[in-house]
Amino acid sequence: MDSCRGGWLAVALETDLSTARARVFAQFAELLDAYADAEAIAVDMPIGLWWSDRARLRPCDALARRLLGKRASSIFIPPTRAMLDANSYAPLREQGLSVQAYHLIPRIRELDALMTPDLQGRVWESHPELSFMAITGAPIALPKRTTHGQAARRDALQFALNLDAEALDALWQACRPTGARFDDLLDACALAWSALRHNQGQSQLCLGEPQRDERGLLMAIRY
Repeated sequence: MDSCRGGWLAVALETDLSTARARVFAQFAELLDAYADAEAIAVDMPIGLWWSDRARLRPCDALARRLLGKRASSIFIPPTRAMLDANSYAPLREQGLSVQAYHLIPRIRELDALMTPDLQGRVWESHPELSFMAITGAPIALPKRTTHGQAARRDALQFALNLDAEALDALWQACRPTGARFDDLLDACALAWSALRHNQGQSQLCLGEPQRDERGLLMAIRY
């Protein structure tokens, strides 16, 4: 799943790829209830945070950036847990947080309030650019909001999930009225692929030291 303007965009896959469905949920808790039987849920949002001090990369972020090379900037520096209660950007800018990361704080706060080490067994952090890299064998250099960048990602998904233009358009029509963007859907599809390959025992992990935050949540990016 990927966050979007309407909330959380989820793409659900059957293990045999016989069915793919897209749906947008206003709240993450609603999504968990709807997919209570899901074997794996990959979400593009940081799980496991530094507690306080300046915004800084987690070890898993640094590893992911090295893998992505020129696409490293797509891995943003997450806020610390102490920043999640902020109601203005100015003090956080002085602590090294980007404005893009600041605007994600409501989603990060919502997810962080629900996460536990036990839940993390099936709900884990992922990243679509790492997923696309794993599909194609190299990072996709073109930005995801460009025409050519979206075409490259569509081709990758057709190869990995057998999602042709007609199938992808059907998913898009299901979530488009919520205000989601097309690149949100492409990202959610890539994350669904990572969840699927995790169930097949083939996922990879960006994990450094320390591995866990002060609440025991794993600071890791699986793809």
